Parts: sequence; structure tokens; C-alpha cells
Amino acid sequence: MTARGRTPTPPVHETVGGLGESGILRILNRRFAAVPAAGDWPEGTVGPGDDAAVVAAPDGRFVITTDAMAQDRDFRLDWPAVHGGRAHSDRGTFEGHGFPGGYSTGWKAAAQNLSDINAMGGEPSGLLLALTMPPATPVAWIDGLAAGIAGAVRHLGAARCRIVGGDLGSDDRITVAVTATGDLDGRLAVRRTLPPAVCAVTGRVDLDLVLCGRTGWAAAGLDVLETPRGLLDERLRAAEQAEQLEDGVRRLAAVAAAAQLRPRPVLGAGRVAAEAGALAMMDVSDGVLKDAGRLATANGLRAELDPDWVRREASVLVPLARALDPASGQRTAERWVSAGGEDYGLLAALPTGAAVPTGFRRIGRLVTASGAPAAADNGGSTGGWDHFTDR
Repeated sequence: MTARGRTPTPPVHETVGGLGESGILRILNRRFAAVPAAGDWPEGTVGPGDDAAVVAAPDGRFVITTDAMAQDRDFRLDWPAVHGGRAHSDRGTFEGHGFPGGYSTGWKAAAQNLSDINAMGGEPSGLLLALTMPPATPVAWIDGLAAGIAGAVRHLGAARCRIVGGDLGSDDRITVAVTATGDLDGRLAVRRTLPPAVCAVTGRVDLDLVLCGRTGWAAAGLDVLETPRGLLDERLRAAEQAEQLEDGVRRLAAVAAAAQLRPRPVLGAGRVAAEAGALAMMDVSDGVLKDAGRLATANGLRAELDPDWVRREASVLVPLARALDPASGQRTAERWVSAGGEDYGLLAALPTGAAVPTGFRRIGRLVTASGAPAAADNGGSTGGWDHFTDR
């Protein structure tokens, strides 16, 4: 540790090819030691360092999920760093400050898995990291990646979560795969399928669809990040002059970029919703419209989003949308809200009229479609991200 209490970042010119596996592991383990539960391994468990870890399953079960991020598909090495939870801009260039871009990649890899645990009503308990990369990968990028994983665990509030091990490998591009486990503490998991008793009496269902977290910001941020910096600066400047705003659009662009780079799932919301009587839940990774459609289709229902909610949610993003696409600002903002993914909010279905849990708001309904098939298209052609059709 330095005199200021910070772990020094390795020089950017150093590469992992000069370290070997032992050197890389030293960097990772140093960062992972900052995770709150890093030193708390109960009797009978075994931490990383052996062939495998031994973890506790307090009630005989644990929730488990996995997700991977591929270079140039899920993240880019030339995306900016962010600091303090916001992308910094210097006259519109969005040049990074603080950690190199690896921090945001590590944060997001952890956050999207922690979000999946949250969506089952679980408490995150462990993360496994599988990492492949070229020997030319900068040591500073890998150091940032590990710091980002640890930072997400700390700042998102996964206080009981440990880093339990993983694997290293060499490849032509970087791939980051994280597996997460979680505890249910004796509760039943809340799945995306409704309990059979919900429609056992009348055969018809009409449920409130509620959301915790924001939506549309990460999609807006992706458009910001994918716009060439010079063109972005030109459009933001023009928008500020036209709307007589003092850096307002530029601030929106910075916050949106940060939402894409460092999403913030509301951990604990799953448990809150479960205790409030949520009948089904899932997180929003591919867009509210698509994921609400998936929730509906899993139960033979139709999802209906409240158009007034979509318009209200989009209103704050309209100035940024107009800056990036003057011809269709309102339409673009509403597309971000309804079809944009990676904000990792939490969808839940509640009995109609039930009290909405703290932090959630009503955004629509799940209903039985009389004489119509289950709304299969809800999860397909209505927008949202698809790994195999979106390029």
C-alpha cells in the first residue's frame, strides 16, 4: 500500500506476458483482498488457493448463475475509464481518469451476475472468475479489472460475497467469465414462473408489473460511447447552444456513459420484493419490453407496458436523444427506455392492487389474453438485445 493507503496501479507499458500466471495471480489476489468478506471463511470451508474452494450452503441449497463478456462484443478496450461513478468529460472528449478501462469491465462482469442472484431473491455469497487474454494485455488493465470486480462487490452492497477462485488462460482476445453463487437463507426462490395457485380459481390472471431501478440509461450510454468522439463533441455543443443549456446535455451524456460502463443493480431489492409477496421476478438485462415479454411468455400471459410510464421515463433523456439524433429525439429516448438493456433493474409481478415495495414503481400489467395465444412475440420481435441477431 502507498502512503495514501491506495494500491499502486502498474505502469501501462507492462504486459501480463512478462509476469506469468503467478504474477497475475498476485495482482488479482491483492485486489480481491479488499472485498469485505475476503478474510471471513467459516470453519469447514476452504478459500481459493487449493484445486477448488469449499463454500457453505447454509440451508442446503445455493443459487448459481454465470455470464461472460467478450472483448469487442461486450466491451471495448478503447472505451473511457470513469471515476466516482460518472464518466468524466473534458470538453466532450470523455477521456478517462482514474483506473484504466479494465475497472469498468470488471465492475460490469460482477454486477450482471450479482443482479441475477438478486432476481431470485438471493444474497450473493461467492464469485468465480475465469479469464483468458493475450500475453500483450497490459498489466494495468488486468489490475483495473480485479479492482473493478472488488469495487462492485463493495459498493453495490454484496457484503457477504467472497471471491472463491477461478482460472487463467491465454487467447487472442480477452474474455471475462464470472460465476456467482447466492444464499436464500431458508426462503423459497422467486422464479419467473408464477405459482400454480395464482390462476387456479378463475383461470384468468391480471397482475401488476413493477420495476426497481432505472431503465434506458445504459442504452443511451452505449450510443454515446459508440459515437466518434469528435462528432459527439460537435453534437453536444450544438445541442447546448440550441437549447440554451449550461452543460446539461453533456452531463446527461456523461451519466449515461457511466450507466453503460458501471451498471448499478439494486441488490437487496429481490429480497424486499419477495417479502412483499412478489409472485415472479427477473432482472432486466435485454430491455424492459423484451424481459417483461419473457416473464409473460413463461406464464402464458401478455405483458402490457404503461405508455405513460414509458413517456415519463424517457422525458429526461429526450435532450440527449435529440443531440445524438435530432430527427427522432422522442422516439429514440422511448426506444432506450423500452428496448434498451443492461441497466439491470428488477421486474416483479404483484397481485393487482398490492402495496408496491419501497424502491419499486408500477410500469404495466401481466394479463391473460382472451382467445389469443401466449404472447410469444413479447420476448422476441418487440426489440431488446439479442446476442445472435444484433451486430
